[in-house]
Amino acid sequence: MQVKNPYILLILLSGFCLMSAYFVEYVMQLKPCSLCVYQRFPYLILIVISLIAVAEKNYKKYNKYLIVTLIIAIIIAGYHTGVEKGVFELSSLCKPLISVTNDISISDFTKILYNQDIVMCNKPALVIFNLSMTEWNLLLNLTLLIFCIKFSNFQEK
Repeated sequence: MQVKNPYILLILLSGFCLMSAYFVEYVMQLKPCSLCVYQRFPYLILIVISLIAVAEKNYKKYNKYLIVTLIIAIIIAGYHTGVEKGVFELSSLCKPLISVTNDISISDFTKILYNQDIVMCNKPALVIFNLSMTEWNLLLNLTLLIFCIKFSNFQEK
């Protein structure tokens, strides 16, 4: 299979990933943890870089930015996978934004529980084929990195 413009493919794939994440969040009503939200930013950056590269038709210039973005995405997804698997401790980035003081009433505590979405980074919200969304994201980012390295010499003919 020949890819005429890998940047178009990268835009479409990144857009699909973001749409999938928003589908799970808003249609399936599964709230993301903070690390899940952080994992979306590299896809936005990949789309912007790819759009600029396509508009300027200067592909070699932007490939290094794609590779750096994907390495950062792999680090975030790898860390999140490690948190889910218990390899890493929950950091302040992962803890819910609920704090309870000693002098809180039962009714106030109940209001907090019912009005806040408590999402923990170490509990996967969705598992498909025995892999969490974070693990799927890590695999995809590794694949995209290999893809970008393979096409690092891509130039429009």
